[in-house]
Amino acid sequence: MPRVLKDPRYDLKIHYPKVVEISLIITLLMTIVILLSSKEYNINRQAAKAEQVVFKAEDIPITQQVKRPPPPARPSIPVESDEADVDESVTIDDIEWDIMDEPPPPPPPPEEVVDFFAVEVQPELVGGAQAIYEYITNNDLYPEMAKLAGLNGDVLIQFVVGADGTPRNVVVAQEKPTNAGFGDAGVKAIMAMRFKPGKQRDRYVAVNMQQVIRFRIK
Repeated sequence: MPRVLKDPRYDLKIHYPKVVEISLIITLLMTIVILLSSKEYNINRQAAKAEQVVFKAEDIPITQQVKRPPPPARPSIPVESDEADVDESVTIDDIEWDIMDEPPPPPPPPEEVVDFFAVEVQPELVGGAQAIYEYITNNDLYPEMAKLAGLNGDVLIQFVVGADGTPRNVVVAQEKPTNAGFGDAGVKAIMAMRFKPGKQRDRYVAVNMQQVIRFRIK
């Protein structure tokens, strides 16, 4: 059977891309014509206006809180004791009431004691250290046994100078040599001294102090 040849002008496989392209162009043109011929819609957008809120200031009076007084104390009911001996012959008119008696004053507050190096104005020994040695010499406080033995001694005395300038709480902190009588002599000498009191914040205060006393035989 002889082979039949197709005419290229009628072959769809050859003309398929061109046909599709022409179809798309026609479709696009029809769509544009339809849109242009349709009715135009105007969309009006109206911005919503926010309502204006008006704040009105009002003066509110300040109320004062009234503190209620505490409830009165519950009275105690005395209970009669069976063992108490009551003198029925004594009446209220027979009792002498001394309404002028006043309660004793409260005790004074404890005195503030400041360390020597912490006080603003330090106490001063009236007459200086020379006053101590003059007092020891004038009152013959050099221990007799130490004097006969030719012993010298050193003693460290701790004490408190009160706000009135008088020493108190006088004790022996150190003594060399010990048990030779130098400590007792040093305590007596310090107890006889007077000081200008120390000051803290413009007022007199008690101050802790130490004093070295050296006993020497001339």
